Amino acid sequence: MLVTESLLVTGFEPFGGRKLNPSGLIVEALAGSPVAGCAVQAGVLPVLRSVAAARVAELIRKHRPAAVVCFGQGGPRQTTLRIERLAANVRDYPIADNAGHRASGEPIIAGAPAAYFATLPVTAIRDRVRAAGVPCRLSNSAGTFLCNEVLFAALHHLSTQTPSIPAGFVHVPLLPEQVAGLDLPGPSMALETMLRGARAVLAAVAEFLTEADLKHPRTAGGRGAPRPRQKTGVSAE
Repeated sequence: MLVTESLLVTGFEPFGGRKLNPSGLIVEALAGSPVAGCAVQAGVLPVLRSVAAARVAELIRKHRPAAVVCFGQGGPRQTTLRIERLAANVRDYPIADNAGHRASGEPIIAGAPAAYFATLPVTAIRDRVRAAGVPCRLSNSAGTFLCNEVLFAALHHLSTQTPSIPAGFVHVPLLPEQVAGLDLPGPSMALETMLRGARAVLAAVAEFLTEADLKHPRTAGGRGAPRPRQKTGVSAE
Protein backbone atom coordinates (compact mmCIF):
# COMPACT_ATOMS: atom_id res chain seq x y z
CA MET A 1 0.00 0.00 0.00
CA LEU A 2 1.36 3.43 -0.85
CA VAL A 3 2.27 5.57 2.16
CA THR A 4 0.66 8.57 0.48
CA GLU A 5 -2.79 7.00 0.76
CA SER A 6 -5.25 8.12 3.39
CA LEU A 7 -8.19 6.83 5.36
CA LEU A 8 -11.23 9.07 5.75
CA VAL A 9 -12.91 8.86 9.14
CA THR A 10 -16.10 10.70 10.05
CA GLY A 11 -18.12 11.25 13.21
CA PHE A 12 -21.04 13.42 14.23
CA GLU A 13 -21.71 16.55 16.23
CA PRO A 14 -23.84 16.24 19.41
CA PHE A 15 -27.58 15.81 18.96
CA GLY A 16 -30.75 15.09 20.90
CA GLY A 17 -29.98 17.76 23.49
CA ARG A 18 -26.68 16.18 24.51
CA LYS A 19 -23.50 18.21 24.83
CA LEU A 20 -21.14 15.45 23.68
CA ASN A 21 -20.96 12.91 20.90
CA PRO A 22 -18.21 10.30 21.31
CA SER A 23 -17.98 9.69 17.57
CA GLY A 24 -16.95 13.30 16.96
CA LEU A 25 -14.39 13.14 19.76
CA ILE A 26 -12.97 9.92 18.32
CA VAL A 27 -12.36 11.27 14.83
CA GLU A 28 -10.89 14.50 16.19
CA ALA A 29 -8.43 12.42 18.22
CA LEU A 30 -7.57 10.23 15.21
CA ALA A 31 -7.04 13.12 12.78
CA GLY A 32 -3.48 13.48 11.57
CA SER A 33 -2.22 10.29 13.26
CA PRO A 34 -0.88 7.83 10.65
CA VAL A 35 -2.06 4.21 10.89
CA ALA A 36 -0.02 1.49 9.20
CA GLY A 37 1.36 3.88 6.60
CA CYS A 38 -1.95 5.64 5.94
CA ALA A 39 -2.65 9.26 6.75
CA VAL A 40 -5.95 9.84 8.58
CA GLN A 41 -8.29 12.56 7.34
CA ALA A 42 -11.24 13.41 9.57
CA GLY A 43 -14.56 15.19 9.36
CA VAL A 44 -17.28 15.87 11.94
CA LEU A 45 -20.68 15.76 10.24
CA PRO A 46 -23.78 17.80 11.10
CA VAL A 47 -26.81 15.90 12.35
CA LEU A 48 -28.97 17.27 9.57
CA ARG A 49 -31.16 15.52 7.01
CA SER A 50 -29.44 15.38 3.58
CA VAL A 51 -26.67 17.77 4.69
CA ALA A 52 -24.64 15.06 6.46
CA ALA A 53 -24.84 12.80 3.41
CA ALA A 54 -23.76 15.60 1.09
CA ARG A 55 -20.89 16.44 3.40
CA VAL A 56 -19.49 12.90 3.45
CA ALA A 57 -19.62 12.78 -0.36
CA GLU A 58 -17.79 16.11 -0.43
CA LEU A 59 -15.08 14.76 1.89
CA ILE A 60 -14.65 11.68 -0.30
CA ARG A 61 -14.20 13.85 -3.40
CA LYS A 62 -11.77 16.14 -1.57
CA HIS A 63 -9.49 13.53 0.00
CA ARG A 64 -9.89 10.61 -2.45
CA PRO A 65 -9.19 8.16 0.40
CA ALA A 66 -8.23 4.52 0.13
CA ALA A 67 -11.15 3.66 2.44
CA VAL A 68 -13.93 5.35 4.41
CA VAL A 69 -14.76 4.53 8.04
CA CYS A 70 -17.71 6.33 9.59
CA PHE A 71 -18.35 6.42 13.34
CA GLY A 72 -21.59 7.27 15.10
CA GLN A 73 -23.12 7.30 18.57
CA GLY A 74 -25.29 4.31 19.33
CA GLY A 75 -28.32 3.98 21.56
CA PRO A 76 -28.48 4.07 25.38
CA ARG A 77 -28.48 0.27 25.70
CA GLN A 78 -25.40 -0.33 23.54
CA THR A 79 -22.56 -2.04 25.41
CA THR A 80 -19.97 -2.70 22.67
CA LEU A 81 -18.58 -1.30 19.46
CA ARG A 82 -20.94 -2.39 16.66
CA ILE A 83 -19.61 -3.04 13.17
CA GLU A 84 -22.49 -2.47 10.75
CA ARG A 85 -23.06 -4.93 7.90
CA LEU A 86 -25.50 -2.89 5.83
CA ALA A 87 -27.40 0.35 5.30
CA ALA A 88 -31.02 0.64 4.18
CA ASN A 89 -32.46 3.25 1.84
CA VAL A 90 -34.89 4.69 4.37
CA ARG A 91 -35.21 7.68 6.66
CA ASP A 92 -37.45 7.04 9.66
CA TYR A 93 -36.04 9.23 12.40
CA PRO A 94 -36.78 8.19 16.00
CA ILE A 95 -36.09 11.80 17.05
CA ALA A 96 -35.73 15.09 15.20
CA ASP A 97 -32.41 16.11 13.67
CA ASN A 98 -30.64 19.26 14.83
CA ALA A 99 -32.86 21.42 12.61
CA GLY A 100 -36.03 19.94 14.08
CA HIS A 101 -36.82 17.76 11.06
CA ARG A 102 -38.19 14.27 11.76
CA ALA A 103 -38.34 12.16 8.61
CA SER A 104 -40.89 9.37 8.45
CA GLY A 105 -40.63 6.47 6.02
CA GLU A 106 -38.98 8.32 3.14
CA PRO A 107 -36.13 7.12 0.91
CA ILE A 108 -32.67 8.54 1.39
CA ILE A 109 -32.07 8.54 -2.37
CA ALA A 110 -35.09 8.00 -4.59
CA GLY A 111 -34.49 5.29 -7.18
CA ALA A 112 -31.38 3.94 -5.43
CA PRO A 113 -31.13 0.29 -4.30
CA ALA A 114 -33.07 -0.79 -1.22
CA ALA A 115 -29.83 -1.43 0.68
CA TYR A 116 -26.06 -1.70 0.40
CA PHE A 117 -23.71 -4.03 2.24
CA ALA A 118 -20.64 -2.47 3.83
CA THR A 119 -17.60 -3.09 1.64
CA LEU A 120 -15.05 -3.33 4.45
CA PRO A 121 -14.16 -6.75 5.97
CA VAL A 122 -16.57 -6.57 8.91
CA THR A 123 -15.65 -9.89 10.53
CA ALA A 124 -11.91 -9.19 10.38
CA ILE A 125 -12.52 -5.74 11.87
CA ARG A 126 -14.58 -7.21 14.70
CA ASP A 127 -11.88 -9.76 15.46
CA ARG A 128 -9.14 -7.10 15.44
CA VAL A 129 -11.09 -4.91 17.86
CA ARG A 130 -11.70 -7.83 20.20
CA ALA A 131 -8.00 -8.71 20.06
CA ALA A 132 -7.29 -5.17 21.26
CA GLY A 133 -9.35 -5.91 24.37
CA VAL A 134 -12.42 -3.90 23.36
CA PRO A 135 -15.91 -5.49 23.30
CA CYS A 136 -17.23 -5.62 19.75
CA ARG A 137 -19.92 -7.35 17.71
CA LEU A 138 -21.42 -7.34 14.24
CA SER A 139 -24.76 -5.65 13.61
CA ASN A 140 -27.36 -6.23 10.92
CA SER A 141 -29.04 -2.84 11.23
CA ALA A 142 -27.55 0.64 11.33
CA GLY A 143 -30.95 2.04 12.34
CA THR A 144 -32.98 4.60 10.38
CA PHE A 145 -31.45 7.86 11.63
CA LEU A 146 -28.44 9.83 10.37
CA CYS A 147 -25.90 7.03 10.96
CA ASN A 148 -27.71 4.77 8.51
CA GLU A 149 -28.25 7.70 6.16
CA VAL A 150 -24.56 8.60 6.02
CA LEU A 151 -23.48 4.99 5.50
CA PHE A 152 -26.04 4.49 2.74
CA ALA A 153 -25.10 7.76 1.04
CA ALA A 154 -21.38 6.98 1.22
CA LEU A 155 -21.85 3.49 -0.22
CA HIS A 156 -24.13 4.79 -2.98
CA HIS A 157 -21.70 7.56 -3.89
CA LEU A 158 -18.77 5.15 -4.00
CA SER A 159 -20.72 2.48 -5.90
CA THR A 160 -21.59 4.97 -8.64
CA GLN A 161 -18.39 7.04 -8.67
CA THR A 162 -15.38 5.11 -7.31
CA PRO A 163 -16.34 1.49 -6.56
CA SER A 164 -12.76 0.53 -5.71
CA ILE A 165 -12.99 2.47 -2.42
CA PRO A 166 -14.48 0.41 0.44
CA ALA A 167 -16.55 1.90 3.25
CA GLY A 168 -18.17 0.89 6.51
CA PHE A 169 -19.64 2.13 9.77
CA VAL A 170 -18.96 1.66 13.49
CA HIS A 171 -21.46 2.52 16.23
CA VAL A 172 -19.95 3.35 19.63
CA PRO A 173 -21.63 3.39 23.07
CA LEU A 174 -22.34 6.44 25.19
CA LEU A 175 -19.62 8.01 27.32
CA PRO A 176 -19.71 7.77 31.13
CA GLU A 177 -20.19 11.55 31.19
CA GLN A 178 -23.37 11.15 29.16
CA VAL A 179 -25.02 8.74 31.58
CA ALA A 180 -23.56 9.85 34.93
CA GLY A 181 -26.36 12.29 35.68
CA LEU A 182 -29.24 9.93 34.90
CA ASP A 183 -31.38 8.44 37.66
CA LEU A 184 -31.16 5.06 35.91
CA PRO A 185 -27.80 5.17 34.09
CA GLY A 186 -27.28 2.59 31.39
CA PRO A 187 -24.07 1.16 29.92
CA SER A 188 -21.18 3.35 28.82
CA MET A 189 -17.59 3.09 27.62
CA ALA A 190 -14.61 5.32 28.37
CA LEU A 191 -13.31 7.41 25.48
CA GLU A 192 -9.83 5.90 25.78
CA THR A 193 -11.32 2.43 25.33
CA MET A 194 -13.31 3.56 22.30
CA LEU A 195 -10.15 5.08 20.84
CA ARG A 196 -8.26 1.82 21.30
CA GLY A 197 -11.07 0.08 19.45
CA ALA A 198 -11.16 2.73 16.72
CA ARG A 199 -7.42 2.42 16.12
CA ALA A 200 -7.85 -1.34 15.86
CA VAL A 201 -10.59 -0.76 13.27
CA LEU A 202 -8.26 1.38 11.18
CA ALA A 203 -5.40 -1.09 11.55
CA ALA A 204 -7.66 -3.86 10.24
CA VAL A 205 -8.73 -1.66 7.33
CA ALA A 206 -5.11 -0.79 6.49
CA GLU A 207 -4.20 -4.50 6.56
CA PHE A 208 -7.13 -5.26 4.26
CA LEU A 209 -5.95 -2.60 1.80
CA THR A 210 -2.38 -3.88 1.88
CA GLU A 211 -3.48 -7.45 1.18
CA ALA A 212 -5.73 -6.28 -1.65
CA ASP A 213 -2.87 -4.30 -3.22
CA LEU A 214 -0.53 -7.28 -3.01
CA LYS A 215 -3.08 -9.39 -4.88
CA HIS A 216 -4.04 -6.64 -7.35
CA PRO A 217 -1.12 -4.19 -7.77
CA ARG A 218 -2.05 -0.72 -8.88
CA THR A 219 -0.22 1.87 -10.97
CA ALA A 220 2.38 4.23 -9.53
CA GLY A 221 -0.29 6.91 -9.28
CA GLY A 222 -2.23 4.75 -6.86
CA ARG A 223 -5.48 4.79 -8.86
CA GLY A 224 -4.96 2.00 -11.34
CA ALA A 225 -6.70 -1.36 -11.29
CA PRO A 226 -9.53 -1.31 -8.75
CA ARG A 227 -9.40 -3.35 -5.60
CA PRO A 228 -11.84 -6.24 -5.45
CA ARG A 229 -15.12 -5.48 -3.68
CA GLN A 230 -15.67 -7.09 -0.29
CA LYS A 231 -18.04 -10.05 -0.54
CA THR A 232 -21.55 -9.12 0.53
CA GLY A 233 -22.61 -12.47 1.93
CA VAL A 234 -23.60 -12.51 5.59
CA SER A 235 -20.96 -14.25 7.65
CA ALA A 236 -21.76 -16.05 10.88
CA GLU A 237 -20.41 -14.82 14.19
